Order: sequence, then structure tokens, then C-alpha cells
Amino acid sequence: MEAAQAGGKPSRVRFAFAVAGVVAFAAWAHLGSGVPAFRAEVSSAPGWQAFRASYGIDKFGADGYFTRAVQNGYNLFHFTPVYGTRFTRKTERDAINSCAGCHTVETLAYGLVNSDRFDTTLGRRVSFEERVMRCYLGPLDGFVPTLYDPAVRDIRILARAVANHLQLGEGARKDGG
Repeated sequence: MEAAQAGGKPSRVRFAFAVAGVVAFAAWAHLGSGVPAFRAEVSSAPGWQAFRASYGIDKFGADGYFTRAVQNGYNLFHFTPVYGTRFTRKTERDAINSCAGCHTVETLAYGLVNSDRFDTTLGRRVSFEERVMRCYLGPLDGFVPTLYDPAVRDIRILARAVANHLQLGEGARKDGG
């Protein structure tokens, strides 16, 4: 009993087993579990591969933070009830249930390059992120995500990738004016 209290052999053995357990779990989680929650991958939604090829997403890297964020933004944009369930009350049964129900990725890109403009209705400047947050609240009949939530950030990154592909500069208008 004294040895355990004084940092003797039994406490060292317990510590070694605890460290071995943590290392074994981490190795299993990252290498052998197959559980998607332990992976940095984003699931591939229908149409992603065609979108990826059409908009040259691979020039940012076949796999990386930016590409995964664009993919998550694509998923949120086209399949909001599946990938953004915590922010929308709309379901797959509703006629308009996703961002793509009202917008195209091109209009999203034009919205990005024209963001942070004065809104006469609100009487102040409104950022792209705030407009996305308002869409979750209004047309999607949902809840407002925080400014830094992936549900807002990744839609911005999707818009940035499309704007890059379309070579849009700040203030570019779809009508060319």
C-alpha cells in the first residue's frame, strides 16, 4: 500500500497501461477503424465529381483543407437538409429546401464579389456571411449559425472557388456592366 501511495510500482504500471491504451486507441481510430467520424474526408454527394472537374477545384490540390471546404460548401449548398440539418427546418419533402433551390453557384460567386455593400433596406453595410446567415433564417426557415460556423464559412469558400474559376474581380456584375 505504501508503494502505491509513494509513486511505486503499481502506479507506474497503471500509468503505462493508460498511455498504452491511449496510443492503441489513437492508432486504431486513425488507421484501422473505418469510422467516418475519425476521418478528415467529406462525403461525396451526387454531382460533386462533375462540379469538381467543371470548376477546376483540383488546381487547389486533390485533397486539402481548401478542397474539402469547397466540397463541404457544395454539399451544404445543394443538399442543405442533409448536411445543414441543425440550421434548417426544411426537409427533402419541401419544394425549396436548399440554397440551390433559389441560387446557382454562379449567382453565389457574384454575390461574393459584390458583398459588403450598403443595403438600403437595412440602412447599413452587409457582409456576404451575414447574407448567408439570413438565408438560413429566412428562406430555409431555420436557425442562424454563428459567423465562424462551417455552414457559413464553407459556402463562402465555395463561392470563392467559383468566382476564381469565372475570373470575377471585386464588383463584377453578371450583366457585364
